[in-house]
Amino acid sequence: MINRLRHVSFGLVLMISVILFICQAAADDTLLDGTVSIKQYLIELNGTVMNETFSGALALLSLMPPASTSLNPYQVIIQGYPQKNSRNSFFWNSEESEMIAVANVITCDIKRTFVKPVHMHFIFMSPELLAHTGALKLYGDEGKKFAEKNALPTLINARAGKLKLHIHSNSVSGTVWMKGYDFVENAFVQYSASLYGKRAYNLEPRQEVKK
Repeated sequence: MINRLRHVSFGLVLMISVILFICQAAADDTLLDGTVSIKQYLIELNGTVMNETFSGALALLSLMPPASTSLNPYQVIIQGYPQKNSRNSFFWNSEESEMIAVANVITCDIKRTFVKPVHMHFIFMSPELLAHTGALKLYGDEGKKFAEKNALPTLINARAGKLKLHIHSNSVSGTVWMKGYDFVENAFVQYSASLYGKRAYNLEPRQEVKK
């Protein structure tokens, strides 16, 4: 009798767990509900670009319903914060990529096309910019700091890239890579980063470029 009760109790716990999992999956599958038209997440970026490692770059991720003409289930926009074009950040507009959304996982691929360029990019301080300031030779480390403070980062238009996000109610994590041609370096450059962030509210990046 006791064993039978144990089996019944275990079965009930298992059934409840499955129901909760299905409910959670259904909730994650929508990501946005009728009361929320946009979700924002302030994210931190850590990664590499042209063999240079960076950490602590900030960006703002906005998740919203797609345009009426879009084939994607959501629209995702990521841009540097507090400035839109901050060093080591990037700009991603999912409307110009192919999106697959399964439960709370969103994957975006830049459309493979040579006819129409996508309006997405990453921001990168080309080493060549610093080398030609002359400050590096004159002042060593101090010269490098001076050059980095006064030189404007290079905007590299993306020709390929992929974004993968795990979105939850109060947090987001994921990875991104983008590749484009740097006309200062005269070479292709790849940007790769991991991202993690928390829910934010009513944030808006500024327009100016960060030096």
